[in-house]
Amino acid sequence: MAGNLHPDAQKWNEIFRQEGDAWLARQPRQLLLDYAAMLPRQGLALDAAAGVAIHGRYLAELGLHVIALDISEVGLRLARQRALAQGLWLEAAVYDLAHPWFPPDCFDVIVNFRFLERATFPMYLRALKPGGWLVFETFVRTDTAVPSPTHYLNPGELKAAFADWEIVHYADTAVQSPDCRLRQVEQLVARKPGVA
Repeated sequence: MAGNLHPDAQKWNEIFRQEGDAWLARQPRQLLLDYAAMLPRQGLALDAAAGVAIHGRYLAELGLHVIALDISEVGLRLARQRALAQGLWLEAAVYDLAHPWFPPDCFDVIVNFRFLERATFPMYLRALKPGGWLVFETFVRTDTAVPSPTHYLNPGELKAAFADWEIVHYADTAVQSPDCRLRQVEQLVARKPGVA
């Protein structure tokens, strides 16, 4: 059956089999911690490309019900096990975000960290309730010779994609990766237009 899996699923399943405990020990990204006080304490949140749902579990600790989506069954299984052990409300589903579809006006919060699929941009707008929050951070292409340019934002792309939203925070900045390298990212914290 493993031979039939998407190559990304195979890759991440193996990473989480080998390094799952280390991933589970990671802390949420600083961007989420910095803006957590602005987020609601109830409602439904989406952790997109969740992996082991570091951010989803944090949102569940705040009081939100969380749906974690990822292409890796192994990562999501680890996420569910940890959430259950912590008594947190977190559901998980294997999902390929290359072909996203979400019901309209469903989520109060969507978080998207270290993942880029441009097809999600209009889906996030559709899926967030009016007044809902998007917290987004992913890598920016700083070198035209990167091996997978589709996995990197072009400079300014994230801000332009959500320009009609209420942008609370935007930055193009360097952050430290777990391997201690500095990586260029764009960060966005924004609210969907409309009444909360």
